[in-house]
Amino acid sequence: MAEQESHDDCPACRAGLTRRTALRMAAGGGALLATAPLLPSGAHRPVALDGARSLAAPRPDWPLPAIVTRAEWGANEALRKGGQEYDGTVEKIVVHHTVTPNNPADPAAVLRGIYQTAVAGEYIDVQYNWMIDHNGRIYEGRWATDYPPGAPHTGERNGANVRGGHALAHNSRSIGVAFMGTYTDFRPPDVAIEALVTLLAWKCARWGIDPLGATPYTNGDGQVVTIPNICGHRDTKPTTCPGTPMHSMLPEIRARVDARLRDGTTGYWIASRQGQLFAFGAMPDHGDTRRLGIRTDIVGVTGHPSGQGYWMVGSDGGVFTFGAAQFYGSTGGMRLNAPVISMSTTPGGDGYWLVARDGGVFTFGGARFHGSMGATRLNAPVIGMCPTPSGGGYWLYARDGGIFSFGDARFYGSTGGIRLNKPIVAMAARPQSDGYWLVAEDGGVFAFGAAPFLGSAAPYNLRSPVISMMASSSGNGYILLARDGGVFTFGDAPFYGSAAGLLAEAVGFAGRLRTG
Repeated sequence: MAEQESHDDCPACRAGLTRRTALRMAAGGGALLATAPLLPSGAHRPVALDGARSLAAPRPDWPLPAIVTRAEWGANEALRKGGQEYDGTVEKIVVHHTVTPNNPADPAAVLRGIYQTAVAGEYIDVQYNWMIDHNGRIYEGRWATDYPPGAPHTGERNGANVRGGHALAHNSRSIGVAFMGTYTDFRPPDVAIEALVTLLAWKCARWGIDPLGATPYTNGDGQVVTIPNICGHRDTKPTTCPGTPMHSMLPEIRARVDARLRDGTTGYWIASRQGQLFAFGAMPDHGDTRRLGIRTDIVGVTGHPSGQGYWMVGSDGGVFTFGAAQFYGSTGGMRLNAPVISMSTTPGGDGYWLVARDGGVFTFGGARFHGSMGATRLNAPVIGMCPTPSGGGYWLYARDGGIFSFGDARFYGSTGGIRLNKPIVAMAARPQSDGYWLVAEDGGVFAFGAAPFLGSAAPYNLRSPVISMMASSSGNGYILLARDGGVFTFGDAPFYGSAAGLLAEAVGFAGRLRTG
């Protein structure tokens, strides 16, 4: 039974919703299945726009955000009815709220309740294509297809978008996104709004939708109406949904999505010991040392701040440049007391630092020397450097988690006096320069200063040790890299893929994790 455009949209958005109905929608029982931080990447199918106006050509390879799939939130597929319809064009994205209880302990149970209520009535499935909880997790809503193992859950089948039942006479050629909760009088949490921007950027890129546009749309009643391409439910019918505070934010949301699309240089590169390089997200691939015929063991990779190039460094301090990255010098011809183990670039990309295992620091180009540990007896070897956002200082960090601050780098704490299960392997600073994280080989994360703890990989049965860490641009997320190329995301940090085809162990990653 296919839903008709004449059917009303969501029960929660009609004239009234009783507390009993809201609680019924929140009922569902069962625990939320843990969302694995390592998500598989997969090829996307191109889509036809059939005349829809767009900001640019569709970008079907735009990276997927982390998604809680139907299986993970516990959808009982036996309840789902048949009759799904699909659209080869998407023109509008409609924002809703579900008018269910706020801040539930088990959002998956709320979603199961919404699902059960929907299919008990005239709906074939969940009304919305996607839902976002108060913690910023994005949930797969309406079923589109049975995806093969490892395939991305795009909400599409053969390049066509599954049609929802979320907006009366505006379901065709649209995507419905709903905040889980009641936001009549106040806006959703910032982390949920950030998730909305990430989701909208993905879908606008995928379908070539101009987020700032307001194009003509032929609705299910045959009327041609002009509404924003990213709109609120109340733009399609008289309703309070998605709440006045959220609806008032839509101009800001559109601008943030537009900025994200225009500055698409977000993603990361992963480098291996053999000099292999994998590019993810919107990061360009300018080659690697293997393709240059260079066989020096690589120990690290550092990205140019523009996102348009990168450096790779060998254990002898030899520096290899790609794209916008320029050569400013190296220690390749120097006699070193200890091998080079790390490289970092200045905020402007006009220079870089090399760091040796004994804490010696070497500066090139516009990088300034602020001090080193080269002449100091250390309890554990230095394993890396983390510059401050200003470039006026840096932290050196040791294998025991000892932190050494230079220039304008402030000391917020260390694990130097803590008994660790596994040694420290990497550090990342908040872009706000008010804190930092350390990560251990087992994926355990330690937060200092204003850096929030957002989870760790320690509870997972890792196949390979963690080796590196990177913070998101907001300072409210981070990603971890394992030696086998696996990537783990936390907070608002986006997932762009894992390096499954490494010929040797990964040695690090670099890039820009833009979240706003």
